[in-house]
Amino acid sequence: QKFVPLSFEEKYTLGEVRVLHQDTPTVTETESAVQEIRLRPLVILQGHGTVAVGKDLQEAFLLTDLLEEAVRCQLYQNERTPRSVSEPNSSRGKNSEATQPGDAAYPLFSHEHMSALAQSANGDPQFQAQGQEAGLTTTLTLQSEDTQTAWTVHFHEGKITRLESGGQGDFVISGNREWWEAIFRRRIDPFLATQQGKLKLERGELWQLSRWFKPFQRAFTLWQNIPIK
Repeated sequence: QKFVPLSFEEKYTLGEVRVLHQDTPTVTETESAVQEIRLRPLVILQGHGTVAVGKDLQEAFLLTDLLEEAVRCQLYQNERTPRSVSEPNSSRGKNSEATQPGDAAYPLFSHEHMSALAQSANGDPQFQAQGQEAGLTTTLTLQSEDTQTAWTVHFHEGKITRLESGGQGDFVISGNREWWEAIFRRRIDPFLATQQGKLKLERGELWQLSRWFKPFQRAFTLWQNIPIK
């Protein structure tokens, strides 16, 4: 059970908000809550309420208010939208994109891993269509701070044309291995991780990346289905 954001604002401020099971009148299963709070700013404890973390109490309460309003908007939308129209969103992730048992797992940011990322994006018509429409031509560096491993991905008109070892991209996104693993294992959204400071945009501006939000979001959705080890 979880709240799945729909709008860019929801994804950037809340991300996916998980509902954690609790069996008792008091919160006794705290370990899972602590693990989730390390990844995202908000979590729901079933039968109790929300736990939010912010720079101060005002920000923490604001996150809870934002979640409440987002849930209300989705409930209102669901009441007004015919089931046949909203069904594709609810079945997202049950198609061929899902990770299949037995798929090869790659060491994070190894050459094999990066090659698999490029192959998955280039083989996806939706990514290529969105990339061409948005004019996705740039270089993006993904960097692990722990190991100082960096790969630069070259995009040209919605297609990955080259992979290059090193951090010389127009945009450089850097973070610890812990957060990269959480992203590639679908535990946290990359845009939310950037907003929270878990990932840092070392080079380039976020507003410049935002014009390519749709193809990048699609790429990460595909990449999160590639197992890592």
